Amino acid sequence: MTPAETERTFRLLLYDALASEAMGTLTTGVFLTGFALALGASNLAIGVLAAVPSAVQFLQFPAVILVERLRTRRAICAWAAGTGRVFLVFAALAPFLGGDAGVVLLVASIAAYQASAAVAGCAWNSWMRDLVPETEFGRFFGKRAAANTAVATTLALAGGLIVDRLRSVTAGPSGVAFTGIFLLGAAFGFLGVWLLAITPDQPMAPVAARPRALSLLAFPFRDRNFRRLMAFLSSWNFAANLAAPFFAVYMLKSLGYSLLTVVVLTTASQLSNLAAISVWGNLIDRFSNKAVLSVSAPLYLLCALAWTFTGLAWVQPATLYLLFGIHVLMGIATAGVALGSGNIAMKLSPPGQATAYLAASSVVSASCAAVAPILGGLCADFFAVHELTAGFTWKGGLHDVKLQVLHFHDWTFFFAIAFVVGLFSLHRLSFVQETSGSASPLLMRDLLLEARRAVRGISSVAGLVRIARMPVSYPRLRAKGRRADPHASSR
Repeated sequence: MTPAETERTFRLLLYDALASEAMGTLTTGVFLTGFALALGASNLAIGVLAAVPSAVQFLQFPAVILVERLRTRRAICAWAAGTGRVFLVFAALAPFLGGDAGVVLLVASIAAYQASAAVAGCAWNSWMRDLVPETEFGRFFGKRAAANTAVATTLALAGGLIVDRLRSVTAGPSGVAFTGIFLLGAAFGFLGVWLLAITPDQPMAPVAARPRALSLLAFPFRDRNFRRLMAFLSSWNFAANLAAPFFAVYMLKSLGYSLLTVVVLTTASQLSNLAAISVWGNLIDRFSNKAVLSVSAPLYLLCALAWTFTGLAWVQPATLYLLFGIHVLMGIATAGVALGSGNIAMKLSPPGQATAYLAASSVVSASCAAVAPILGGLCADFFAVHELTAGFTWKGGLHDVKLQVLHFHDWTFFFAIAFVVGLFSLHRLSFVQETSGSASPLLMRDLLLEARRAVRGISSVAGLVRIARMPVSYPRLRAKGRRADPHASSR
């Protein structure tokens, strides 16, 4: 592509990312959980909804064959995405059926939407692997994710206000306040499909002979280092999905917070995620994905463990402040984990075989991620009537002093289990060998220096303008950055 075509391509990719992120914000996460609870969904139904995006990832295997046979990744991506987003319209109609029928329609519609997204994602991942230079993964996808987070933050707050307002003035069926939110999300989704359809395609490299389907799918499992990576990603996704899908449920049901309060806390997490993405992206390019994961993943696990302290009686007056701090730190950690795990899978995928490798990684990881929330939903009722407490008692003098240091109940059991499983996944990460990048460990000093550099970069009007523009003219900005950055030659 010419420089002008390259600039246009990156601009369209950014706009598609913003449209898709707007759709995802309004139809998943807190809003999907709130929608299901408004329809009267059980704990098992909540777990199934959380598991659906991962459970359908096995469709990436036939998608690999489809991509290798047709070799038109843009067309496959656009058609699959467009087909799936039609089902968001059906999901919006769930309140008008009412009762269990409404819950079934919601779950079935989300399953169909996510199944189509899995096929589209397979083609998209392979497309991006060939389109974006390997040396630029950290910065490009970091800036793209930052723009997504900015959109998600704005829409989440607006959506939370709208839903709470509609609930107070609408006299329709339970959950009807979410109908408009889902229809708006579907509209953003169709806009994203159109943007994908006009994005210049990246032809796949010609092959002398096409391998058989089974041989193609077996390649990633014969690669010893890639098997180690899949072991880490699968165990990590099990740990994360044992806890993360139920954070909103815990706040809405157990702690009794309003949807707007939960959205505000989620927004705090997204803002910290936005602030940290560029820092992690630069550190990935300077050090390695594994170095960033070795810092961000333990931070995420500590945040998951901190959720268990929200059940302590003496913490209750400050629970909201504790949750705010947890959300901020978890947003920072999530940015590093998401960038590092996604980039290392792309980096360890050989050129020309990225479709099969990335699909295998996604399917294996998603299988474990799908089991976790279903297991949580099945066991939720058991843990709801059981508690585990521990504390210290000081007797003597005028008054006895009791200090409770442990109180597991309801979903906090899963938060603690997720922490333990996450420690095992970190052990698996130590066996993964990254093919390039610095072997030096990422120290706290490096993290603080990069954070200070990022703060300086946004502390002026010019810095704020750069954030607003994001990677619209990415190639030109990157070229200037290489000339200006004294450390560019070492990255």
